[in-house]
Amino acid sequence: MDKEYKRQVDELNKLSHSMLAESNYKDIESKFLRIRGLSTNELSILRIISEKEDVIIKDILEILNVPKSTLTSIIDRLEKRDLIVRAISNKDRRSYKLELTEEGHMAQDEHLKFEEEFYGKIMISLDTYEDRENLLKLIRKIAYNISN
Repeated sequence: MDKEYKRQVDELNKLSHSMLAESNYKDIESKFLRIRGLSTNELSILRIISEKEDVIIKDILEILNVPKSTLTSIIDRLEKRDLIVRAISNKDRRSYKLELTEEGHMAQDEHLKFEEEFYGKIMISLDTYEDRENLLKLIRKIAYNISN
């Protein structure tokens, strides 16, 4: 790693921490009690289940790319919080599908409101639609290249 590249990595690290701190992330998060304490993977599972019908555990394994034992633990925690339930899948009777409970639907709604408020703060900090589009263009590029 050359000096300039290291400087850029260090600056990105500092800026990302500063963005989190200055956005009052914790204050925003504290408004949403149903999602408090949920991990990124747990929130991702709620989103996946809310967006896809008849989601089986295998589907989530492929999307999140986590070990089966890790996913089982996450599902157990979400069930314990009464956010999801397991049921026999309609498309594969040998598999369990995951469904949101009523509490799970409310938690997912909170999650969406949290994201809108948090990411809205980031977007509104840019002055113009052009600046926002440029940011999105760079983030799309990062998202594409980071997975390849």
